Amino acid sequence: MTDYKKNPLLATDVYKMGHMEQYAPHCTKVYSYLMARNSDFFDHTVFFGLQYYLKEYFSIPLTPEMGEEFLTYRKIILGYNSPNVELQIRSLCELGYFPLEIKTIEEGTIIPTKNVLLTITNTQAEFYWVVGFVESLLLKIWYPITVATCCYNYRKVIEKYFSITCTQQDEDIKDFMVHDFGYRGDKSEDAAAISGAAHLTVFLGSDTVVALPFLQKYYHAKLNEINMLSVPASEHSVMSSFGQHNEIEAFKHMLNLYPKGIVSIVSDTYDIFKVLSEFALKLKPQILAREGKTVFRPDSGNPEYVICGNPHAPVDSREYKGALRLLEEVFGSTTNDKGYKVLHEKVGLIYGDAMYLQRYENILATMQKMGFAASNLVIGVGRYLRDFNRDTLGFALKATYIEINGEPRLIDKSPITDKNKKSHKGLLCLENKNDNWVTTECCSQQQELSGLLKTVWKNGKLLQEHSIQTIRERIKTHLTSTTVKEK
Repeated sequence: MTDYKKNPLLATDVYKMGHMEQYAPHCTKVYSYLMARNSDFFDHTVFFGLQYYLKEYFSIPLTPEMGEEFLTYRKIILGYNSPNVELQIRSLCELGYFPLEIKTIEEGTIIPTKNVLLTITNTQAEFYWVVGFVESLLLKIWYPITVATCCYNYRKVIEKYFSITCTQQDEDIKDFMVHDFGYRGDKSEDAAAISGAAHLTVFLGSDTVVALPFLQKYYHAKLNEINMLSVPASEHSVMSSFGQHNEIEAFKHMLNLYPKGIVSIVSDTYDIFKVLSEFALKLKPQILAREGKTVFRPDSGNPEYVICGNPHAPVDSREYKGALRLLEEVFGSTTNDKGYKVLHEKVGLIYGDAMYLQRYENILATMQKMGFAASNLVIGVGRYLRDFNRDTLGFALKATYIEINGEPRLIDKSPITDKNKKSHKGLLCLENKNDNWVTTECCSQQQELSGLLKTVWKNGKLLQEHSIQTIRERIKTHLTSTTVKEK
């Protein structure tokens, strides 16, 4: 049985299987570009993920056996193989690699949408068709880019509310304010690793184990570096195994198991408000005696009401007060230098359900009005870091320049029925002048060479690599400069 992951020729769409004989006669060059065309959801993108695809798929040496396998499947699917297709595929496999040059911005770069992110062209005239052939595979970087972009926007919200309600001593905990709970809800193991790694470009808290070996394999993560951290945590089956009548023993058991460090205990198996008042009071001596923080985790209901209180509930009821006030009543709080309340250092709160970006921002705004610092709430997010598709940012990879018999020809796509799908034309140049990113089309070859896109891949070889640490630093530097400008 064929292992399709080990033959990159199979990582394509059927219609790509015949394009090598469909281009205009005597074509010798194809030049294409990648762009995120849609700014409706996010107005910037975080460029991340290309290095994985280049290492995992493009670096596989092409062999004659792969070519024959491709031709076998093509004949099964389309019913025939033309002599021209057979010749082209066998010639490519005799060469042994994809004769391409890929230029990009650096991974970790944050750039406004509607700018060129990547260009690709062939390096040998007879293999002009390979540019389009790999499009289906290369375009998959929409996923890590979109997830990283989403996480970046969560981080922007954190930066905003920390700047208002928190002090400098809270700086280090920003990396842990959005924890990745998404492994179980992702589409496959590969998808979970890719999206989990994208999250780790911005944050360090994660339960997606496969993300760490992914970063080790593809992004030079080292075991002696902090690239991902988590804490012991319970789930509902653990808590309910003690029975509802004996639920407090489940909490005691967790506290006894983990006398040091942070421990997260799911707290809404039955009555979250009872846990945060009656149970918390009974457990207070043990919690205060621990060498670490006990984090309570509600995971159901209306998050804003559970955390900040339900204004429609009877006044002074537990539901009316909400989790923050209930914990404050039992354990107390201090006031930081900016005048906002911080819960006792021995207790914390994490909410891990339905915490989409706008809801999270709304809750932090409500907490601010209540006088609580943003640092009091950690959130766990799974689906809402990943609930996207290629159209979320409008990713497309389009050809804009070809050569026929060595003569340049500027081409574009411009459907009369959808102006948003109009592509650029000709060679492209990306520039950044005083943080103003500009993509210029119809460039000369000299202009194109002078732009910010640099060659990362050429003729089967990866020429530039980026570590996760470097990528993370680029993102942090951008966040810092953006925050300073907004102030």
